[in-house]
Amino acid sequence: MKPAAPLPRKELNLKLKVSRWLTLLSYFGLLALLLAGLIINPLPEESRLWVILTVLWVPLLIFLPAVIMRDPRGHAWLCFVSLVYFMQGTTTFIIPGKAGLGALQALLALILFTAAMMYGRWRGMELRGAIIADAAP
Repeated sequence: MKPAAPLPRKELNLKLKVSRWLTLLSYFGLLALLLAGLIINPLPEESRLWVILTVLWVPLLIFLPAVIMRDPRGHAWLCFVSLVYFMQGTTTFIIPGKAGLGALQALLALILFTAAMMYGRWRGMELRGAIIADAAP
């Protein structure tokens, strides 16, 4: 595969900033939405909130160090995990009364997938030095 063409420093920094913020917002938004979904929709009496929340959160929380440390490889792997939440959101979307929750979950997972993928790509370019020096005026 042909390597990506170098980008100007200013353009790369803007792309990194936007994709980083979208990744953070969708990542933590998805965590909050999963919690809110459990609070809004009552659980059966015999179930434990912390057990269900652990099962829902652990796949995402595994990537918290990679997101905080800005690791491009971790962001790439986060993309694959976000697809599970996208599938769950689209499945929840067809349940009567939960369409809004499912649509929002699918949307956040889709944004997370795209933003993390692009951040990983552009951060990898930055670390490899695939940058064009800005032209002097």
